[in-house]
Parts: sequence; C-alpha cells; structure tokens
Amino acid sequence: MRLYWKLVFEIPWTEPKLDWLLKEFRLIVNKSIRVALEQRLHSRMRLARVAYAGFGREHNIYKQYIPSAFDFALRILKTYRRRFKQGKTASVPYVRKPVLVAENQSYRLDRTTGRLRIPIRGTEGVQLVLPLSEWHRSILEDPAWALGSLTVVPGRVVLAVRRTSPRAYEPVSAIALDTNEDSLDGVAVGSARARLTSLSFLGVREIQARHFRRRRRLARAKAQDRRVQRRLLARESARERRRVKQRLHLVSKRLVQFALASKSAIVLENLKLPSLHGRSRRMNRRLSSWPNREIHRQIEYKAALRGVPVIKVNPAWTSKTCPVCGARRRDRVGKDFVCLICDWEMDRQHNAALNILKTALASNEALARAVRFQPGALRDDVVSPLYDLLREGGGAREEPSGVELDAIPPFEISGDS
Repeated sequence: MRLYWKLVFEIPWTEPKLDWLLKEFRLIVNKSIRVALEQRLHSRMRLARVAYAGFGREHNIYKQYIPSAFDFALRILKTYRRRFKQGKTASVPYVRKPVLVAENQSYRLDRTTGRLRIPIRGTEGVQLVLPLSEWHRSILEDPAWALGSLTVVPGRVVLAVRRTSPRAYEPVSAIALDTNEDSLDGVAVGSARARLTSLSFLGVREIQARHFRRRRRLARAKAQDRRVQRRLLARESARERRRVKQRLHLVSKRLVQFALASKSAIVLENLKLPSLHGRSRRMNRRLSSWPNREIHRQIEYKAALRGVPVIKVNPAWTSKTCPVCGARRRDRVGKDFVCLICDWEMDRQHNAALNILKTALASNEALARAVRFQPGALRDDVVSPLYDLLREGGGAREEPSGVELDAIPPFEISGDS
C-alpha cells in the first residue's frame, strides 16, 4: 500500500522571478483547458501531441513544466466533465490564482538543509531555503520517504512525499468502534478479557455549533457589505476547521497508540451517509458537518504508518440487532437497546460495537482465533482511563504535544470482564 503525505512550508514571497513563473504556468494551464475542451482530449499524450510544440515556442520556461501543466489541466477538466455528464451546473474551469506544480525531476532539494532550487529556464533558477521543523526533518531524513511533486503558491510551498506502508502485524486483540456524533464508542477484546470503550471527540460538536451561531450572526450584521461578509465568514470557517482537525488528530493519535501497544486490530464502520432528503434543515446541517470521514481518514493513515491493521465492516442494522440471540428489532431503538426475545439490554452505541466486532470476527479467521469474549460479561463494567491500560500492557505513555492532559477527557475503557 502506498502512503502519501504533504509537507507544508511558509516562505517569504520576495522573488519577482518566481512570481512571473507562477503566472506563466497558470497561463499554460488555462490554454491547455481550452485546447482539451475544443478538441475533446482526455489523455496527456494526445494533449501533448497537439499543444506541446506550440506552447514550447510561445513560453520561454523550463520545458518539463509543460507536461505538468497538461496533467494539472486534465485533473481540473475531469471534475468538470463529470459534473456536466451528471447534468449538474458547471462553468468552464479557469485557474485564477498563480500556481506552479513541478514533478520530482524538475526541482532539486537538499533534504538536510532544506535548500530548494526551482529552475526557470535553461541554467536560470531560483534558490529557496525551506524552514524545516523537527517534524519535517524526521520525514525528510528517513530514506523510506521518496520525494513527489512540488506545488508552489504565493507564500507557500507544498512538498508531496510517498512511501510503502510497513507490513501490518498479526493482531492478538481487537477494538471495535461505533462512530457517533461526539464520540467513538465500542469494545476492546483480547484472548482473556473484554472491556467497553468510549473515546470523546473533545467537544467537536459544541465547537461546530458555536461557530455556526457566530457565522449566522456575522452574516446578518454584514448583510449590506458582501465583500466584508465573505472575508469574515471565511476566517470564521477556517478557524473552525483548524480547531476541529486539531482535536481529531489528538483522538486518532491516542487510538492508534492504544491499538499498537495492545497489538489490536481497529474495526470501523464503512459509513456512507444516505440522501439528506426527508430530514429537517437542522438535522441536515448536523449530518453534513459531522466529521466521520475525517476521523476515519486520520485513523486509517496513522494506522497504516504504524502497521496497525484496520478492518471496515458494513454497519447495517448494528444498533438494532441483538448480539446474543441475533434477533432484530424493526422499530426505533432509544438510548438503550432491549431485545424482545432474550431480554438482552445494553447502551445502543456499545451494542452496535458488539455487532461490528462479530461481523469482523466472522470475516477474519486469524482474528477470530485470537479473540474470545462473551457479551453477557460486559453488562456491569467499571470505567478506567486509557493510560492505565497502556501501562498494564507495557505501552509507553506519550503526552500530547502542547496540550495538557487534564484538559482532555480520557479515552475511557471499562474494567475486566
């Protein structure tokens, strides 16, 4: 499996040659879009046959940038053509902001000092020194990470890196999680014990509600000046995204640390939201802002980097099925699930996690041999913090960088069964 990462560097924007190069690349991209649309071209090879020679004569830049501009233009057109084919409103794409996308053969980077050379034409080029943090150095000094494409916009350089993921270990336990609006709730099981889990999203839902109210208030206050309104709303939305992502990073990091320390497989739902029709506007807004895909994305890529296996299962009927007798309820289930056949009773979210775990065990023979649990033993568990369990299992306790643990609700796991 290939893993991709982006390293972002903020740089001072004082080089006029680089500014000219970005505008020239943007011009080539827009010309490529027009040519591809007029002649119905879909591949880079066909576009290069038609336009490469002419663009090479018209634009005195490093020639390797022209195929990169073709790739960039065709990626933009792919989205436009898909929307047009689906009958959706789509205007002809046009790149407005200066940009440069260079393949890894086009630039030179000293991975130790951060010195970057971007060619302009022939032997002429621009030298930049990227501000490397300790985290950047940990990636660039690792030979397993290969350099990918380079994207330059005014004031920022984005470097793509890639590597092959380490081989996942054979799990001896599992942690199955039901994804909810403000937490991940589930069960952690091994060969000898089972524990209920609850991992809070650290107030993400409250943050989203607060920023929604602030945006609505700002929109009303600045309704007469759309320019100021757009700027204020964009700033408010960006702040919300940063706050939400930072908390989700803490949650996903903590979960992967726990799974690695206990040699567990992480079992998640393969969530796909149904159509939002038929619900209230308030519920549609809540579901649209629910960061379930983002938390799953972070868990999956961090687990892949550490060799932690992740299993995705179908979530259908998990909160309405009895994990003991298999009976399924057709009516609405409240906060607690109660089986009408065998009188099994448990919190709906933890009940869903038990069914998620059962589905994963049925599809994975090796995991089924390593894990043993009885659902009835989980009724009366006592809660204990995550880091106590990490110490029990010999895992290292790593403090979240820049955040006090007292300010973070613990990832709680119940006592022994």
